[in-house]
Amino acid sequence: MKVVFTGDLFLGGDLLNKSAESIVYSNTFTGADKKIVNLEQPISDNDLIADKCTLHTGSFAIKQLKQLNVDAVNLAHNHIQDKEKEGIVETVGHLDNSYIGHFGAGKDIFEAQKPYWIASNLCILGSCEFGRPYLKQIQVATDQEPGINPLRYESIVHNLNQLPEGTKAVLYFHWGREHVWLPPVHDIELAKKLLEDERVLLIVGMHCHRVQGYVEHKGKRAYMSLGNFLFPNFFISPPTQIAYPEILPEKYMITRQYHNVSKLTYKKWRVANRVSLILEYDSETQNVRHVPLIQEDDEPKVQELLGISKKILLSWISFLSQVYKLPYALYNPLENINSFIVYKLWRSQIFIFQMRQYGLSYCMKKAVPFLKSWLNRY
Repeated sequence: MKVVFTGDLFLGGDLLNKSAESIVYSNTFTGADKKIVNLEQPISDNDLIADKCTLHTGSFAIKQLKQLNVDAVNLAHNHIQDKEKEGIVETVGHLDNSYIGHFGAGKDIFEAQKPYWIASNLCILGSCEFGRPYLKQIQVATDQEPGINPLRYESIVHNLNQLPEGTKAVLYFHWGREHVWLPPVHDIELAKKLLEDERVLLIVGMHCHRVQGYVEHKGKRAYMSLGNFLFPNFFISPPTQIAYPEILPEKYMITRQYHNVSKLTYKKWRVANRVSLILEYDSETQNVRHVPLIQEDDEPKVQELLGISKKILLSWISFLSQVYKLPYALYNPLENINSFIVYKLWRSQIFIFQMRQYGLSYCMKKAVPFLKSWLNRY
């Protein structure tokens, strides 16, 4: 049996209420016996919208999942509560009614912790990081409240301890900082610690919105981020909520970032965010291989990366994976530098965009407090 695992799948934006047939051109994906994806959204027809940056669609997404022949979805992520707590319960209900498996979130902690069974001795457990500056506004499930299965070592071990003896588990994690190549040190250390557990077969990570390398330990791997599998471009309405305008204005601005806007804005992904990996696990040989994909810039269509582009990406992944092996004293400064450069560049690009959209005077007012605080440091 061959099982494929993907990164982020979003069925809204330019793909809202459209057919999902013939949009993934990958023999690895279409030929798999089981297809597992990270569904980066709730599926809900209610009118509730959380006060945060949001991603969501209505129940037509179920038909799209069926068209993609998806067997199960990970719900442990930072957007599952975007239609409030009711949306979490509604999402689970839609999936159950359509016989699509799910894991990682639910109507309470007991449902969120439930594994999805691939085979009699192989399951998947989903967990989402929370309480971090880069992963907050996360609805953690409790005995009586819906939410995600929390990503904490003690919680993961508890989940593993509930499995029958001899069971192997794939861990689906939503973790790490966005848009960086180097994951936090504590995530690498956690991955190694969990890979030492004989019950853990593989760790599959996401949230970064770009491909990262893998941690290899005890003959097993933790893929830190698979990137965006299929994530259509979409409109943002003020301040940062997804929009589905019935009538498009004649002119609108386009951004390649994700940030506050003052008017309807079209969000497009950069090349680094349109490249992803899918993992193929062969239950007979116990082998795991990764296959690079790329999404088109203007259309929600995905195909396998070929030629020199494929070689470059695979070489980059191998390089990053070697960097993750560096001792703490060397890796930690590199990771901090990577995060610093990425976010300073990110913020400067956002500032330039907002200067165009909001106007120079508004942006200067925003910039003055920042410059004062920066100068006070030195």
